[in-house]
Formats: sequence, structure tokens, C-alpha cells
Amino acid sequence: MRSRRIRSLSLVLLATLAACGGAATAGGAAPSSAPAPAQGPTEVVERFLRLAASRSYLQMGQLFGTLEGPITNRDPEPQVERRMFAIANILQNERFVIRGQQAIPGRGLETLQIAVQITQQGKVKEVPFVVVRAGNGGWLVEQVDLQALTRVQ
Repeated sequence: MRSRRIRSLSLVLLATLAACGGAATAGGAAPSSAPAPAQGPTEVVERFLRLAASRSYLQMGQLFGTLEGPITNRDPEPQVERRMFAIANILQNERFVIRGQQAIPGRGLETLQIAVQITQQGKVKEVPFVVVRAGNGGWLVEQVDLQALTRVQ
């Protein structure tokens, strides 16, 4: 039963993440308490994980996006909160360690993969994060391999 629940959660999450790349929706506005842009690729991952732990969904959304900017600039707040809620639930952990970074072939110097070691319920898993430098010069989390956390081993 547990395996089926995890697969269902993975499918829901994949659908949620796929929606992040969808077309812009009317009514998306950035909340007034936007955090300062992350100045480095590892900084954005650390801040994103800390916001997930504190369940600060809109602030997570301000650090999640593409080269064009955070999803809070594009999507309505309730939609951003639902997406970040799903991500935060899966990212809950006892501990995380940023292990390194590397360039992604074909993506240029503005996109990196950050290796993060996440400990959940005593189990250590490697979770790749893809980060991008947005137009404002700050860094954003573009992608998190949540299947690395939900995959049954």
C-alpha cells in the first residue's frame, strides 16, 4: 500500500512540476515581501531548503523559476503556494549538505547542477537541483529531482 501511495504522490508531483513550465497566467504578481535575489548558486539552494522547512511557500516561489524570473512574477499566489506546498512536503528533512556543483553541457555558464545530500528518516539520498541565473543577476532553483526522494529502493 505504501508503494502505491508513493507512486501516486510522485505522479501528482510530476504533474505539478510540469505545470510550472506552463504558459503565463493572468493575475500573477510578486508578493510585496520578496527576498533579495540569491547571489550564488549554492546560496539559492540553501535558502530554498530553509524556506521549505519553515513552510514559507510564497518566498520559496520567489526563489523558484527560470531565466525569465521567479514563478511568482508569472503565476497567481494560490497556484504558487500549492506548488511549493507539494515540493516542501517532499523536501522535509533532518539534514542537508550541499556537496558540489557542475556545469550542465549545452546550457551555458548561467545554469548549474547542485548536488545535495538530503537525510530523511535516517536515509541519505542524493538530490540534484538545477539552478539558473535570472535576468536580474540573482540565482533561482529551476528544477529539483524529487523522484530521488520518492523513489522506493
